[in-house]
Amino acid sequence: MRDQLYLFIFMFHFSTGCIVSDVKHIEITAYSGGSVVLPCSCADPQSTVTAFTWEFEQGNRWIQVFQDEKYSGRRVLFNERSPTNLSLLISDLRMNDQGYYNCITESNSITHVDLKVKGCDLVENRKTFKVTGYSGESVVLPCSCTELLAKPEQIQWIYLIENNYKEIYPKEQTENYKNRVKLLNSNTPGNLSLHISALTTEDQGEYQCSVSSQQVVSFRLTVLHAEEKPHVNTITLTTHQASHQTQDSTTSQLNPTQQHTSRNVFILGVFFSVFLLALLAFILWRCRGGRNDKKVTTDGGELKTEQDNQDDVMYSTVVHVKTASTAAHTHSDPVELTEYASVNVKR
Repeated sequence: MRDQLYLFIFMFHFSTGCIVSDVKHIEITAYSGGSVVLPCSCADPQSTVTAFTWEFEQGNRWIQVFQDEKYSGRRVLFNERSPTNLSLLISDLRMNDQGYYNCITESNSITHVDLKVKGCDLVENRKTFKVTGYSGESVVLPCSCTELLAKPEQIQWIYLIENNYKEIYPKEQTENYKNRVKLLNSNTPGNLSLHISALTTEDQGEYQCSVSSQQVVSFRLTVLHAEEKPHVNTITLTTHQASHQTQDSTTSQLNPTQQHTSRNVFILGVFFSVFLLALLAFILWRCRGGRNDKKVTTDGGELKTEQDNQDDVMYSTVVHVKTASTAAHTHSDPVELTEYASVNVKR
């Protein structure tokens, strides 16, 4: 009985096939020109997928993605390496790829995907700008999408010459711009700015950046000769000052930043001079203090030595009495002779 139950469960498992994961509705945002993965997979990794399909809603009907020519060369399935991964990869996205998609398995298990595609809308649409360049140099005509990750389905730069517009990028319809024009940053899909090198006066005129008939930015380029380029005035400061008037005139020509820098340098110089004087005074004071200490120490040492010597000497008085020899009954006063002898006392 138990074996029959296991067999029933086994047969039921394979009869139900792939049941997609619990996520039934997914919203995804992508950018034109990029790629996107529409996720769909079986909830049970041991499932066996016999049939499944991706369909796209167009109007009031559903179209099989793998039968629509607009997806030709842009669709890839993941189930070749992972049979239960039914996700769909769409590359080189276009605005008409936006819409609702369904992933359907043979068991009528469905995953709904809502795909939104952001396209390129020019930042300064329908506006005209004036740009000035100089002969022999380069110039950039700025043009970009509001979404820098969005690559326009088409980009065109044109130049008005003799009342006719000629394309200069990506096609070069005039030899004058050959090998002199390129997009400024090819790594950012939404940056469409045009770089023109080796300018000549013949490049002067009107230009347009367009991604569609409704998305256009215009430019009026003026090309001047190199000698017409304004020069930057430089200020030369001299150390000689003839009078206070000259000094005031030079100071008035300095901008606030230079005046602030000069004041800081002056303050720093004064501080450094005061520091050096203080250091020199301290060194002199230390030298004189050392000599006085030495003198006091020497005098004190001599004084102490002398005092010690005096302490070591004791004076004693020796009295010698000399009596003259006289006759009997004759009185004579003795003569006292006093001598001083020094006695050294060792301690």
